[in-house]
Amino acid sequence: MTALKRFLCSVPILLSALFLSACAESEPIVVYDLKLSENSIVFDSRGGQKSISAIPFPESEEWTAVCKPAPEWFEFDIKDQTLTVTALPNTTTEVRTATIVLSSIRDKFVPKNLTISQEAAEPLALSTSLPESVEYDSEGGEQIYSVNCNYEWAVESNEEWLDAECDYERGIVILTAEKNLYEVGREARLKLTAGEGEQLQELEITVAQSTRAENPYYNLVGKWQITATKWFYSTNGSLNELTYSPSASDYYLIFDIVEAEYGKTLRMENFLYPGTALEVNYDKESGGFVIPFGWTVLGYDVFLYVTFVSSRQFSYGACEVAAKPTPDGYSLQLDMPEDASASYVGFGLWTYGDNGVKVAVGSNYRPTLFPMGTITLTRYAVQ
Repeated sequence: MTALKRFLCSVPILLSALFLSACAESEPIVVYDLKLSENSIVFDSRGGQKSISAIPFPESEEWTAVCKPAPEWFEFDIKDQTLTVTALPNTTTEVRTATIVLSSIRDKFVPKNLTISQEAAEPLALSTSLPESVEYDSEGGEQIYSVNCNYEWAVESNEEWLDAECDYERGIVILTAEKNLYEVGREARLKLTAGEGEQLQELEITVAQSTRAENPYYNLVGKWQITATKWFYSTNGSLNELTYSPSASDYYLIFDIVEAEYGKTLRMENFLYPGTALEVNYDKESGGFVIPFGWTVLGYDVFLYVTFVSSRQFSYGACEVAAKPTPDGYSLQLDMPEDASASYVGFGLWTYGDNGVKVAVGSNYRPTLFPMGTITLTRYAVQ
């Protein structure tokens, strides 16, 4: 065999050797990757904690995670190929979002994005019947107000004499004030708080309490006198048209107002006739009272009636008459009712005689009958 022939025969063997030698020296081709169990995490407005797994290929590959800019509303942690995210409650009415980027420490795979989002909070809805200011008289007591809110709420008092009890089940706050035993008025503040964070709402309510000396109910207690510019009198129910100057011996112009059920009623004692005890209704709004004429005030059927005149004989009818304080506080003016069907005269005292006939009576049988015009109860100065 010639030399050329021997060379040509050996070429395939050399090429195979070179190929095998090259293959033996090259590294295997590896496709690096990071597989996430979830591509996003969604929290409700209450926040909480959620985790995903992040498995690299190959498993020996190391990875890390960053979030820029760093959020204030959540934080995350990496442990054992697990990424755990902890979100704070969302007190805003806006949806919050952010992105965590997971990448290879040696830059071996394309970074992966993990979206973090959180639902917005429900807008705060607060309504209350609490006014800007609350007033108590000297005797204190209980007042109830409603509070309706879709978030937690509370009402607190800054003074020991005023208690605020919150009944969340019924949606009310019960304010209870102690009696003011001092000679000066006092003041407290209530704070109503509702919601939290950016939706936190605070309301301040001023609570004032007066003294007993300023209490309009107790200001009515004492001796009073009936006054009028013109008087009529009758011994038999007929109208005597003359000017009459009464004296204390004729009938009871001076009477007492005494306490009854606090804040609701008072008693007018010895009013027009000895032994009468007529209960009247206290009017908190005006600081006066309402006289319900037409009641039986003695065991032998003595009635107090408003009287009307359509002829020269008195007629009568039961009705209510308001006694309202004058600006000076020393008088009560009677707000006499109007009646289009009769000429108005005033009120009187009536009973029945032995024969069953209705007669007008009073001390010495001279009843007090008032004419049209202003009728006033004034404080009586003891002589």
